[in-house]
Amino acid sequence: MGDSSSEIPVIDFSAYRLSLDKPDPSQFQKLVDDVHNALTTIGFFFIVNTDFPQEKVEEMYQVSKAFFDLPLEVKQKYPRIPGRGSHGYVHLERENTNPKRPFGDLKEGFNFNPMVAGDVWPLETECPNFKATFSNFFDLCLPIHNRVLEVMAHGLKLEDPLFFVKHHSKPKTDSMMTLRSLFYPSLKDITVKDQQVRLGEHSDGGGITLLFQQRRGLQVCKRDGTYVSVPMVEGAILVNIGDTMQRWTADVYLAAKHCVLLDETPEERKLSRQSIVFFGHPDNDAVIKCVDNSNKYPPITSLDYMNMIFSKIY
Repeated sequence: MGDSSSEIPVIDFSAYRLSLDKPDPSQFQKLVDDVHNALTTIGFFFIVNTDFPQEKVEEMYQVSKAFFDLPLEVKQKYPRIPGRGSHGYVHLERENTNPKRPFGDLKEGFNFNPMVAGDVWPLETECPNFKATFSNFFDLCLPIHNRVLEVMAHGLKLEDPLFFVKHHSKPKTDSMMTLRSLFYPSLKDITVKDQQVRLGEHSDGGGITLLFQQRRGLQVCKRDGTYVSVPMVEGAILVNIGDTMQRWTADVYLAAKHCVLLDETPEERKLSRQSIVFFGHPDNDAVIKCVDNSNKYPPITSLDYMNMIFSKIY
C-alpha cells in the first residue's frame, strides 16, 4: 500500500459555499471542472471553504464516543435489524465489507436512517442528546450534499442542473439516506484474526458520500489498482461517489474502492479512532437510468439496487 498525500485533490468550494444563495459565476466553472476531473480520475476529493460548522462535527464525536463507551449489553438494545433499513447499532465484527476476507471488520457503528428510525434510540439517561445531535447533523449535511450533486450535474452537462437533487427529494421519508458514526476501538485487548482489517476493501453503494475524518487511516484504490493513503486536511469534507451514481453516469464517474487496514505500529493500534459518514442515497423509487441515454445498464429503482448490495455485506 502506497502513501501519497497529493493524489486526493483538495477543491475550494467557496464559489458555492453554504452562505451563498447562488453560485459565484466567476469561480463556479472552475469548481465544476475540478469536481468533474476528480470523479473521472481517482473518484475522491476534499472540499474546503464550505461553511460547514466544524463545532458540530466535534459535537458528533463527543456524543458518539459516549454511546460507544456504554456497556455492550446497553448498545445491543438498539441493533440494526436487516430488513428494517439501516438504522441502529452495529457491533464489532458484525459487518464484512469485503466478503472475500474470512472475518468481519474491527469497527462498531451507529446508523441513523430517518425513514425507519422510529424509537430505536438510546435513552436520554443512557446517552444524553444522542438523538438530537444525530438529527441535527443529518439536517446539516443535506444542503452541502445537494450542492455537490448540483455541481456534478453541471460537470456532466445535464440539461437540468438540479436533475440529481430532484431525485433526492425525500431524504427522511422514502430513502436509504443514512448518517453513520463509526468507532474503531483500541486493539490493545483484542486478538486480531488472520487477514482481519478495520474496514474491508469496498466501494460505497449509494449516490455520494460525505466523510468527516478524525485521524488518518483510510486508503483509496487508484485506477491502476494501487492504494494511496488519504491525508488529514483540516476542516475538510472528503467526498466520493457510490455504485448507484457510477451506474447512473454510465461509468463516467468512478466509485473507487477504499478500506481501512490495521495501523502500522503497535502504538497506533492501541489508539481508538472515530469517523462520521453521511451516505446520500436517491429516493427509493428513483429509477436509476443512464443519464447519457446509452442504456449501458438496465433501469432499476434505487431501493432494489441497494437491497442487492446490502445482501452481500450482512
